[in-house]
Amino acid sequence: MKTKEIRKFRENYSKYEKDCVFEGYRLAVLFDEKDAVKKYGGRWDADDQTWWMPEKNLKNDALPNGSLVVDVLNDEKMIMGQYGEYKGPCKGIATKYTLQNDERRYTVQWFEDEDAVCFSQGNYDNTEGAWIDKQQNWFTIEKARTRWNELTEEGYNRVEKS
Repeated sequence: MKTKEIRKFRENYSKYEKDCVFEGYRLAVLFDEKDAVKKYGGRWDADDQTWWMPEKNLKNDALPNGSLVVDVLNDEKMIMGQYGEYKGPCKGIATKYTLQNDERRYTVQWFEDEDAVCFSQGNYDNTEGAWIDKQQNWFTIEKARTRWNELTEEGYNRVEKS
């Protein structure tokens, strides 16, 4: 993110208190903050052009007053959401959606309490006379939006489950 985007993000920031169910948290870090973030264990992802904090470092002591790394990141308005590969488990209740075309469907489960989305791919089984879910892929909110848009561009439509 660019400086202007980070400042805008921080104007509307609310404390991020969701359980970490991916590798870590994605961060909004200004250039002059990078050394402090590195000191707490933050990492730069050159491919995604983003800073992130591994889950294992979030509960480390950051300050002599007992503040944890996650507390400092929230105080500095840096946590943007989940980052990386899904580690699980999601404990919240999912809101379910279905995207479908003639041959295939995706059951999409959004776990709002964890900012995690599961896409379960299913095929219609003529012998069973039903849709059978076969493969699950987990995404952060940002990557789930991208995947949803890709599927709708491929001709999938949102349908009410029957």
